[in-house]
Amino acid sequence: MFAAQQTTKFGRCSMMPRHSKLIALFLCILAPIIASASEVPNTMLQAFSALDKQLGPQKREAFKNTPEAEAVANADMSLGIYMRNVWFRSGHSRLADKLHALGAQSFDDASAVVLASYWRHLNGRPLEIEKQCACYAKWWQEQDQLIAAAKAKGKDSYPIPSFSCP
Repeated sequence: MFAAQQTTKFGRCSMMPRHSKLIALFLCILAPIIASASEVPNTMLQAFSALDKQLGPQKREAFKNTPEAEAVANADMSLGIYMRNVWFRSGHSRLADKLHALGAQSFDDASAVVLASYWRHLNGRPLEIEKQCACYAKWWQEQDQLIAAAKAKGKDSYPIPSFSCP
């Protein structure tokens, strides 16, 4: 049986059963979330493409022409936060898991690896993703040792490792 036709100020439309309206409303609400999840990168090349779109030509050129450490540090509180919240914390990207398996211990580490790799990609330099992630693993290992040494001495504070990663 067909639904009755209704005329509104927008023209003719089919009367939808209530559950169909709820389904349509549900899909309208979820559509942006589903679409954004499909745009979340799962590989480094997809991340580079997403960052190209995010930055645009002028900001990309400025990022490229800034020294690597400065470019990564400057982008950490903007693009880095975006990556951590939208890509990694959402659980939609497998990229963070891949970087974690290589030694990046936190979402901060993972976003820094992506930013450094993006800078290197733009400048035609080797990405050295494994080496970058290994540096973070070593940093956290040293951090744990410094914490343990401070606790053993009955201290509440401890220094940070004497080196930094990309």
